[in-house]
Amino acid sequence: MANNKITTVLFGLDGVVVDTEHEYDKFWSKIAEDNELKIDNFSSIIRGMTLSSVIELYFAISPLEEKQAIRQACADMEQSIDYKKLLIPGVLDFIAYVKESGYRVGLVTSSPTHKVQVVLDQLALQNTFDTIITSDSIKKGKPDPMGYVLAKTNLGVQSGECVVFEDSFTGIKAATYAFMRVIGVATTLSEEFLKDYTYGTIKDFTEMGKVKAFLDKI
Repeated sequence: MANNKITTVLFGLDGVVVDTEHEYDKFWSKIAEDNELKIDNFSSIIRGMTLSSVIELYFAISPLEEKQAIRQACADMEQSIDYKKLLIPGVLDFIAYVKESGYRVGLVTSSPTHKVQVVLDQLALQNTFDTIITSDSIKKGKPDPMGYVLAKTNLGVQSGECVVFEDSFTGIKAATYAFMRVIGVATTLSEEFLKDYTYGTIKDFTEMGKVKAFLDKI
């Protein structure tokens, strides 16, 4: 990997900007139970995947009506959340810092555009990101690197110029496969686990000094 100067900071959404994992855990546990899908830790296994990928992999033989019902139930759940109450500590201050410092800033998420718009509207981040990649932007979701590759292409930068903040194993793999350095945010997985797969780890963005040190050191 080329040792480029970092010019670009990319964020995941769920588990990085907003802590929605508990909401999704409840939702997918119920969906799995209703569909008699007997897979241990199902919600953890699919974390970071797009809805389309989940349905394709785990509900392929379900009737079309059931697939549509799952999509609608997920959309309804996402629309009902008060995302302001689920902010990862310190994240808004850190996003403001990287913007003010002149970094390019991007969002790469497995969530659909309609949900992302709701989140950004609630958090007053509508005009913050220089590029936004959603599940509607790509054919393959995380752990495929397509989202991160598209983000760097949109921003006109190389992989070595990018640092990525991710919480899920699928997201970390996607960024790594895109040859980007990853800082693990320990909202979903422990720092002990994350340290073996990332450049560095933080518990959240209140560790501003630690995060700035990572950016200066890379």
